[in-house]
Amino acid sequence: MVNIIILLVILGYSAWVLVRFLRKSRQGACAGCSSSKSCPGCAVSSVNEDIRKTTTAHEG
Repeated sequence: MVNIIILLVILGYSAWVLVRFLRKSRQGACAGCSSSKSCPGCAVSSVNEDIRKTTTAHEG
């Protein structure tokens, strides 16, 4: 009986982690990050995206 309870707890936790991962992965790398506002990596990538949008707008 105890084995079944432990198995259910492990499977429940695994399902919860999987659902949480899938929800965050749909948001993108930096959108899913809990520190996306203060992360230097996310700030650099958003600046690069802005530069790409600006340069393609001027070229077209």
